[in-house]
Amino acid sequence: MHKSDCSFLQSRHKYHKRHRKEEFDDVLNNLFNKKFQFRFDTEWKLPVADSWFTAPPWKVQELETLKSRLNFHKSQLNDFDIEEWSSHTRRRNPAGEVCWKIRCLVNPEFLTQAWTKFYECACSYNIIPNEAVTDGKMVSLHLCEAPGAFITSLNHYLKLNYEHIEWQWLANTLNPYYEGNSPSNMISDDRFMFHTLANWDFGEDNTGNLMDWTNSQAIVKNATALGKVMLVTGDGSIDCVQRPDAQEEVTSPLHYCEIVTALQALSEGGTLIFKLFTTFEHSTVSLLYLVNHMFKEVNLYKPVTSRQGNSEVYAVCLQYKGVASLEPFIPKLKMAYGTSLYENASLFTQEDVPDSFVKQIEECAYYFSSLQCQVINNNLQAYLMQNNIAFNIDVKKIRSVVAAEFIRQYDLRPLEYDQEVLKGVLHEENKINTNPRYHRGSFTERQLYSNMTLKGKCSSLDTFLKSDIMAMQIFIKETVRWKTFYEEESDIKLVFTYGTPLVAVNSTKFMFVPIFKLYQQIKAEGEFMEIVRHNPVDNMAVDVIEAKIMTLPDLNVKDNYDGYEKKCLSNLLEILKGMAVGESLQLNNYPLLTHFNVSVFYVLCKKCFEKIGFTSTNSLVLCNLVNVKGIQYLEEIERECEARGGASVVLNSLPVNVTNVGDFYSNVVQYNNTFYRNLCASYLSVIQRALSNTVD
Repeated sequence: MHKSDCSFLQSRHKYHKRHRKEEFDDVLNNLFNKKFQFRFDTEWKLPVADSWFTAPPWKVQELETLKSRLNFHKSQLNDFDIEEWSSHTRRRNPAGEVCWKIRCLVNPEFLTQAWTKFYECACSYNIIPNEAVTDGKMVSLHLCEAPGAFITSLNHYLKLNYEHIEWQWLANTLNPYYEGNSPSNMISDDRFMFHTLANWDFGEDNTGNLMDWTNSQAIVKNATALGKVMLVTGDGSIDCVQRPDAQEEVTSPLHYCEIVTALQALSEGGTLIFKLFTTFEHSTVSLLYLVNHMFKEVNLYKPVTSRQGNSEVYAVCLQYKGVASLEPFIPKLKMAYGTSLYENASLFTQEDVPDSFVKQIEECAYYFSSLQCQVINNNLQAYLMQNNIAFNIDVKKIRSVVAAEFIRQYDLRPLEYDQEVLKGVLHEENKINTNPRYHRGSFTERQLYSNMTLKGKCSSLDTFLKSDIMAMQIFIKETVRWKTFYEEESDIKLVFTYGTPLVAVNSTKFMFVPIFKLYQQIKAEGEFMEIVRHNPVDNMAVDVIEAKIMTLPDLNVKDNYDGYEKKCLSNLLEILKGMAVGESLQLNNYPLLTHFNVSVFYVLCKKCFEKIGFTSTNSLVLCNLVNVKGIQYLEEIERECEARGGASVVLNSLPVNVTNVGDFYSNVVQYNNTFYRNLCASYLSVIQRALSNTVD
C-alpha cells in the first residue's frame, strides 16, 4: 500500500485516537509496560575462568516453587485440543487486532507477529546505538532469524526514524533447503529468504546449525567483515510440544550459542536482543549474570503482541562493553558450545552468583510467571463462560483500543515500496505454502498415541490420512500429466553448493509437510515397517508409453542418503549414455525429495527430453530424447561429486531460485504429494490387514 492510498484509513485512525476511552487507560498501561530492569551492583564480579563449567547443575528453591506453580497452571491445558485452545486464546488476545489494523493502515513488508514484537522492542528502548547515529552506518546480525520478519521490521523502523543510516545486514537460521534438518526445529517459510539468499549465512557446513562452533565463528567473521556490528538479535526456539513443562531447559543450549556468538560479533556500544522463556533454571540465571557484566543496561520485556499465555520474553541489552573483557573466557565458552558439557554442568557455581543478583532473578521470575498464571486462569474461566455476551463485548472493545493505541504509541506510518527491503515484491507474490495448518490434537492425545497399541496407532494415522490429508486439493488427478519444459536455446549455469553429507531426508521443500510427516511417522514405527517388509505393497508403477524402463533400487538401510542419490545419478547416466535420439525413458522409484535429485531432474526436463510425464504412481516419463548433448551437464555434476568427498560434498548443482519456482516446481510438489499420499495409504492398508489377524 502506498502512502497515497492510506488517507481515508489514517483519518479513521485519528478518530480512534481522539475517542480512546479513559476506562481502558490502566489496562493499556499494564499491557504496554511489562518490563523488568536489572540493577547492576559494582560489587558483582565474574568468577575466574578456571571455575566455569566445573560444578554440577544447581537449583534455587524459590525458583523451583515458582516453576511448579506455573507448570500446575499449564497442566490444566493438557486435555485441550491444541487448535481449539489456540482459537479460543486468539479470540481472547487483547492484541489480536493489532496485525489486522497495521495491515489496513500501514501494510508493511512481511508483516507477522514477530514483526510487531521487534517493533515494540525497538520503540520501547533506545536500540540504535549513538555511534551508529553519528557514523551514519551500521551492520545488524540476526541469529535464528527465519522467516525474516525482524529484518523487515528493523528496516521499517530505520526508514521512519533513522533514514540517514546506511544499513547492512546478515542473517542465520537452520537452512530450509538442507534436507537433513529436522522440521520440528526449523522454520520452513522461505518467502523472504528466497529473495535475499545472499544475506543468509548457513555456516561452513551449509546446515545453518548455530550450535556448531565452526559455523558460529564463520558467521562472526562474515558479519564483522561488513563493518561495525551494532545490533544482534536472536529469536531462536526449539519445538517443546512434547515437553511443555521443560521449555527453558530444552531451549537454553540454543540461547547460550546465540549469546556467545553475539558477544563475539558485537562492536562496543552495540545492542543485543534475544528471546528467552522462564528464568527458573541455573543455566538462565548464569547467562543473565554474564550478560549483566557485558552490557551497561539489561532489561526483560514482554511485548503486548507476544501471546499473553506463553512464557516468551525478550532480553534487551544496551551499550555493550566490548569483546576485550570476554576474550579470556572464550576458550571456556567454546568448550561447552554445542556439547553435552553445557547440559551436565553449570556455567557458574552457585556460590559465584551473588545472592543480591539471585534476588532480582526471583523478583523477575515472580513478576512474569504471575502474569502468565493469571492469563491462563482468565482464559480457562472465559472458556467455561463462552456464552457470556457482555463479557465478549468487553474483550472486543479492548482489542480495538489496543490496536489503535499500538499504532498511535509507536507512530507507525507506511513506507513507499522503494524503501522496503524487496521493493514491494512480497506484496505481489503468491508462493506455494507447503506447510498449511492442520489438526495436531491435545497434549494428552499426543502422549496417549505413544502408548497406543499398534492397531490404535494405525487407526489414528489412517483417520488423519482420510480426514486432513484427503481434504487437500494438491494432487495429480489424471493417470499421467504431460508437461513441456524443454528449452533448446537457453543455457544452464551449474552452481554447486557444498556441505555436510546428507545422512537421511528429515525435511523437504518438494512436498506438503503434513504428508511428509505422516510418511515419516509410519516409517518411524519399526513394527509397521517390519510388516511392510513381509507384506510388500504392490508396485504402483504403470507402463505409460513404449519406453525403456529403469527402476532405481530402494535406499539400503545401511546407506546414507548422500551416497544413495549419487548412486542414482551414476545409474541414470549409464542408461542415458546408451540412448539414442527419439527414445524415451520411464523412471521408476526416482525420488524427488532433495535439491540434488531435483536439480538433476531439472536438467533432464530443460535440456534433454521433449516432454515429461508426471504420473500418479512412482513413475516419471521422459519422452523423446531430443538433445544428447544435454547429458553433458549431468556428467559435469558427476565429475564434481567425485572430486568432492569427506566432510564436504556436493549438495546441489543449481540455485534454489531456479528449481523452486514456477510450473516445474509446482508439478514436482504435486507429484510427490500424490505418490507419498498413495504410498501412505498402501502402507496403512497392508498394516491394517496384517494386524487384523493378530491379538493385541
